[in-house]
Amino acid sequence: MTDRTERLDIVLNRLCLTRSRSEAKNACEVGAVLVGGRPARASQSVVPGDQIALRFKNRLLEIRILEVPGKSLSKKAARELFEVVRDERLEGR
Repeated sequence: MTDRTERLDIVLNRLCLTRSRSEAKNACEVGAVLVGGRPARASQSVVPGDQIALRFKNRLLEIRILEVPGKSLSKKAARELFEVVRDERLEGR
């Protein structure tokens, strides 16, 4: 584990949780991203151990960051840098 920090929008994109950095930024702006249970800004720093909740249209995904991703990551490598805490379908949305 490293002591790297990185912006939340960059981390979400590098971990392949959003299609683009701008999508991650927009998700933060509308309150669909929480870090440690609190609404997050795209510019917020992420460190190993942070718990991030993402609310998609029909899904709630909570992850814990194991390692902050560097540049040029494959999808397979990205999946090894976080663990899923909760992944549930949201009904009626």
